[in-house]
Amino acid sequence: MLDLADEKGLPCAKFLADNGADVIRIAPPGGDATRSRGPFAGDVPHPERSLYFLHHNANKRGITLNLESPDGQRLFRDLARAADVVVETFPPGWLAEHGLGYDDLTAINPKIVVTSITAFGQTGPWRDWKGGELTAFAVGGLMALSGEPGGPPCVAPGELSCGVASMHAALATQVALFHRERTGRGQHVDVSLAEAAAHAGSYVVPLYSYHKEKPHRVSHFEHVPELHHDLYPCKDGFVRLFILAREHWKTFAEWIGDPAVTDPAMEDRRVRQKEMHRLAPIIEAFCRRHTKQELYLEGQARHLAITPVNTPAEFVQSEQTQARGLFQEIEHPVVGRYQQIGAMHKYSAAGAAVRSAAPTIGQHNDEIYRSELGLSPEDLRELRAAGVI
Repeated sequence: MLDLADEKGLPCAKFLADNGADVIRIAPPGGDATRSRGPFAGDVPHPERSLYFLHHNANKRGITLNLESPDGQRLFRDLARAADVVVETFPPGWLAEHGLGYDDLTAINPKIVVTSITAFGQTGPWRDWKGGELTAFAVGGLMALSGEPGGPPCVAPGELSCGVASMHAALATQVALFHRERTGRGQHVDVSLAEAAAHAGSYVVPLYSYHKEKPHRVSHFEHVPELHHDLYPCKDGFVRLFILAREHWKTFAEWIGDPAVTDPAMEDRRVRQKEMHRLAPIIEAFCRRHTKQELYLEGQARHLAITPVNTPAEFVQSEQTQARGLFQEIEHPVVGRYQQIGAMHKYSAAGAAVRSAAPTIGQHNDEIYRSELGLSPEDLRELRAAGVI
């Protein structure tokens, strides 16, 4: 598998690499731009110390190659002749302009699958518009609902649109490979970040597409009729409550013990909705007397959906994460030993694991160009001197 992706598609190739694919990360001479993204190991900015790069590129081999040079294009076609998959995030038409588009590659390798991940897809009037995570989250309709009513919209932390698009792209790539087993031919997989963001919105798009009703941002007091499924502050952060059914409310009210909430009339959700201005302060005061863990454990004992809002540190250090072995200690030639997040899926009959750290710049040039393409040491010296690798 040849990986040409930037932030829009890095998780796609990483998922496939974790599950055993031989992924070759192809970057321009000098390394790709994602190496400049922090945070950095030891807070030392350096292309080999980007934790963002290390996170997304473990289990891959890495080479450098200038795709804008004729010799670089020739070498890429040589690699593509034996490849199963190419994952790329260039603007639509860029690879074709350089003789490396799907039609060019399928002419030399009819079985190849090319997976393209772009902001708006390969077709339509927006295909040439620029964009990434922020653009997709906004255009896909999610940002309009993110934030508090009356305030400005905000983007979700991390890279939600890119992550969802990449996971769909990885699945679609596997579907294309299964299709190839039946037909003998590959195909072009076209994935849009904006469409992935809209898909992640769950009810948002179907609500409008069917009812022509526009969802809107809601506050703590606007949930109707299922009111108690919001965030409440506690001693050490926040918890999320999901108390909807009559029996769950009765159990929760008995736990709180305040006469205003144990009133049998409050078992009716419609009554609770009208009395939210009285109930919410009581619930908040109750939660503030406990820690997240106390509320979670007692909620579990009472069969109530009370969820702690963990910080990243609390998630990493949790007993659950440790018990599942989510992180593996591996060695990197520059960073040294560090904890690398492992594969997201557990299999009963096959293992997905971190086999190697992310490659250093051009780490596998000799291995791939000499052993797999048959180039000589003199060839490599000439290619380096010409800025091709």
